[in-house]
Amino acid sequence: MLGKVLIYIAFITSVITVITYFFNLRGKIKTAKTPRLFFHITFIAVLLASAYLLNLILSHQFQFTYVWEYSSRDLGTPLLVSTFYAGQEGSFLLWTLFGVITGVFLLTYITKYKGFEPPVMMMYSLIISFLTLMLILKSPFNYVWETFPEEASVGFTPEDGRGLNPILQNFWMVIHPPVLFLGFVGMAVPFAFAIGALLNDKFNEWIGIAMPWLLYGTGILGLGIILGGYWAYGVLGWGGYWSWDPVENSSLIPWIIGIAAVHTFISQKNTGSYKKTNIILSIIGFIFVLYSTFLTRSGVLSDASVHSFVQPGMEVYIALILFILTFLILSAVLFAVKFKKLKTITRKDETPFFSRENIMYIGAMLLIASAAIIITGTSMPIITKSTVEISFYNQMNMPIAILIMLLAGLASYLDWKKSGTEKFLKRIWLPVLLSLFGTVILFLSGADNLYFAVFIFVSLLVFFVCIERIIKLIRLKKSTFGAALGHLGLALFFLGIIGSGRYSSEESLELEKNVPVESLGYTFTYLGDEEFTDPQNTRDRKYYLNVRMEKDNKELKLKPVMYFSSYMNSVMKNPEIVSFVMKDIYLSPMEIIAAQMYDKEDEFTLKKGEEKQIGNFKFKFKTLETKGMNMSRKMQGDEFAIYTLAEVTTGKEVDSVKLKLNYYNGNPVPEPYELKQENYTLFFTRISAEEGTASFAAVDNKVQKDLADDTLITTISIKPFIGVLWAGAFIMTLGFFYSVITRVKNNK
Repeated sequence: MLGKVLIYIAFITSVITVITYFFNLRGKIKTAKTPRLFFHITFIAVLLASAYLLNLILSHQFQFTYVWEYSSRDLGTPLLVSTFYAGQEGSFLLWTLFGVITGVFLLTYITKYKGFEPPVMMMYSLIISFLTLMLILKSPFNYVWETFPEEASVGFTPEDGRGLNPILQNFWMVIHPPVLFLGFVGMAVPFAFAIGALLNDKFNEWIGIAMPWLLYGTGILGLGIILGGYWAYGVLGWGGYWSWDPVENSSLIPWIIGIAAVHTFISQKNTGSYKKTNIILSIIGFIFVLYSTFLTRSGVLSDASVHSFVQPGMEVYIALILFILTFLILSAVLFAVKFKKLKTITRKDETPFFSRENIMYIGAMLLIASAAIIITGTSMPIITKSTVEISFYNQMNMPIAILIMLLAGLASYLDWKKSGTEKFLKRIWLPVLLSLFGTVILFLSGADNLYFAVFIFVSLLVFFVCIERIIKLIRLKKSTFGAALGHLGLALFFLGIIGSGRYSSEESLELEKNVPVESLGYTFTYLGDEEFTDPQNTRDRKYYLNVRMEKDNKELKLKPVMYFSSYMNSVMKNPEIVSFVMKDIYLSPMEIIAAQMYDKEDEFTLKKGEEKQIGNFKFKFKTLETKGMNMSRKMQGDEFAIYTLAEVTTGKEVDSVKLKLNYYNGNPVPEPYELKQENYTLFFTRISAEEGTASFAAVDNKVQKDLADDTLITTISIKPFIGVLWAGAFIMTLGFFYSVITRVKNNK
């Protein structure tokens, strides 16, 4: 009850904040103290609601549906904390929490700029109002008897929760979603500034004030996307970091739009150009954050994406659509009203085509074209109920990426507002020469595709241009090299994509225990499994699959993981990655084939009552017996077992034996029965209900047979330059945050 009350308080006070800021904007309220007070009350209410939910999770209050659905007693504290945002309700609360925290910083920041607080905070508070409304409709504070009235009586408290999806039971679950939501919140601020600029006609002043927030929002959203890619690469085992999944794309789209806006913002700040463009990009960047939310949480992509939430209910579905339409219509109407005024203050002087602002504008439009392509492919499941192939995204975006990198290389040597072809050629000849040399070296080393060679050339061009730029700025004792750092990271990122995507090698191997196998220049030997305890998940028994990798008298032990998940009722697999300077060795386990216990020639089939002479004894099949089972065995999950009652006759002695056939995850696994007096091992191997027969095997222990041991089925990959990709992503993110610091200092 307390949680719901706090959310209602937050909703009401956020609406009051919007109304009072509106009257403050119109001059009806002379001071902003009243709306500030109500915004801070909203902040406190959301903060308390968040702390309350976290306390419910940490204290295992399973009478609350949300706590029961996503947490359990066996989870370690970090993963237990991450269940706060594992479901729709909690993730909306996290978004709202980050929204009000960011709002407090925004409020402190914006009071220094006259005329901006009322319109910007009014619009930002309206976003908070919608988020708190979503929490009323999709509350994390419902009791289990409210959610399941026919199954749970009032006051019922389950002993334990369902637990966290094992795919999410990873270190990156603690970091990736919060960073992504910080990015969503960050993209809301430039949107609020753009609406504020339209409301108070400050079409020039808002750019410099909003620029640090645009850089922050775009940078943090990009970091969240990168962390998600690294999570997929290091944990899921399919060997990639980006699959063009519709939900993945939905967060990429606003990031691309944000990147485009960064460049047009810089152009307006230096030349006064692109006023309308910047307002439009700031608006649609946030609109596509909302569209991303709709795609992820409405359930429309439940059949097309592994990341999508289930359908949240009709009221939430409608609320999400209204969320988007409200801000889209409001923005469109306001922009239309102010369009004539915007047109009158647009620059009239002609700018030479070969100038920095034009090149940057073309680059921004290419980014928008890329976003449009991705939007089209991502929305296909809604439009046609079918998904597009991954090749669609790759083929359509490849030429755009090449052109963008070419323009990024050229722009650094161009001047604002004027063309200087001769000076440009003098500046760029060295980076071009170095790029050609590097491309030739890589081409001769195996980069034998002309299309990719062009991509390599433009990426190297940007790399060398940025290196030269950074060195020059450091020599001049200037600290404004955030953009060069970002572009440098992007160049390395693309080089890593080319190397790891185009020139990787992969082989599938069958590694029988203790039998060395050569592959991709290394020797791999499966050494067997090793049970270990995962402190973050004590519910499931996990196993390392120890593999020795050898080359040039050096060896490493790889430890991929397999286990049977009681939550998913299936086998889960985690890869092992060995990182070198210029490549990764990627081992992804696929399956364990149990050791061969008998030869086919040892197997025989009997009907009930039949017998067979084996060595010095007779074996007679008498009857079957079945019992339900509830246990676990290594990487497989038990479903049931069948028992066979049989007789073994040796001379005049008749003994009864009971043979057991386990079914693990639907697969028959015989359990050995030692017939010590005859030195035989018996197995019950399978049953045929249609024929009324059972099959057995009798293995003479005195006869040595070459039977296969446990065998690991795995794929081994070599991914060249993958480390360059991750280094580039890190440097690119570093460039964003360095630029934020620089811009804030400049504003001061």
